Amino acid sequence: MGRLIYLPLGLVILTMLGGVYTFSLFYGPLQKYYAIDDVAPFTLAFSLITLTYSLFIIPSGILYDRFGPKLPLSLGTLVIFSGYLLASSMKNYEWETARLIYYISLGMLMGLGIAMVDAVPRPLVSKWFADMPGTAIGVVAVGFGIGTAVMTPLILQFLAVTDVFTTFAMLGVIYFTVLLLCTAPMKDPPDSFRKNGSFNLSGILYDRRFHLLWLLFFLSSFSGLMVIGNAVPIIQEGARYSSELEGVAGTFLIITSLANAGGRFAWGVLLDRLGMAKAMKINFLTTSLSALLLSNLFKTKLVFLLGSVIYANYGGVLAIFPASTSIFFGKKYAGRSYGAVFTAWGVSGLIAPFSGALLRDAVDSYLPAFYMASAISFIAFVLSFRLKNAD
Repeated sequence: MGRLIYLPLGLVILTMLGGVYTFSLFYGPLQKYYAIDDVAPFTLAFSLITLTYSLFIIPSGILYDRFGPKLPLSLGTLVIFSGYLLASSMKNYEWETARLIYYISLGMLMGLGIAMVDAVPRPLVSKWFADMPGTAIGVVAVGFGIGTAVMTPLILQFLAVTDVFTTFAMLGVIYFTVLLLCTAPMKDPPDSFRKNGSFNLSGILYDRRFHLLWLLFFLSSFSGLMVIGNAVPIIQEGARYSSELEGVAGTFLIITSLANAGGRFAWGVLLDRLGMAKAMKINFLTTSLSALLLSNLFKTKLVFLLGSVIYANYGGVLAIFPASTSIFFGKKYAGRSYGAVFTAWGVSGLIAPFSGALLRDAVDSYLPAFYMASAISFIAFVLSFRLKNAD
């Protein structure tokens, strides 16, 4: 199969990592076991994943650049396995002790493990497919989009037949087995596959194109993260005004998850065909318009269509920027350059969902949150015109 084997391998790896978006499935069983009504203590672990993920993605990229793909993949797999195994021990402790185990195991260790594993697939395929990096990255990035759809039924089945702590242990074994099997064949291409002109990390950080890419990544992922982080309450608010939206939150999540996955592939292809700047402009503008329309139409069934556009474009952003990074900064240091740009997603992930919820709580409506998301995407659209001077 030659280089083609790295596409399904990367897709499977990112599908496993995409299972992190099923995290809220654990809240209910944990709340019941510890007799806690509040949700915030349990969502904090997910915030820790985002924070740790963002902090360690650059060191993980450097590790990949220096030692090749197998070391970060193997270490990341072990860390994820250790996190799940440690989480399974929570049942032996009262909440005051168990919460520390929870935040360390399913928060910080999970974020660290995901960062180490995620540092490899996209940069690796960009090296093997230097002739079509957008398409190749789009293919493997589909995995992160469908991770929720793949892992949700499995987790629900485990939770139906056993307790949440045994579920953690079983998931750890599954992640360990699948990720190690995918790690074994991974290797970088011969030097003949790589293009010249690669930058080291210091060169990347001082390059004005990095600053522009970072800012555009932060702004363009904002709308998607705001909607994803508030998806269920958005549907619930819409149901207050329209009975046709009652009980459809689960359906909304499934449909938009598929749109997210499809967008990663479609926008990767469009980047190769239209060029980086044009693909970004179309993505940012349609996201801005969709968020603006949602401000009034999220109370109707059009929330499915417009929400799917935002999810698809958000997925596209996560294919466009890794490819754009490799285009700007070459392949030799693809791991660290992608990691540096990716920190923009982490900052956006920390701010976007919370700010959307904060605006909603202030006025008891998501209307200003959609206006904010639309405006920020439009700013990204305007700034993207500077890309013509960034090559």
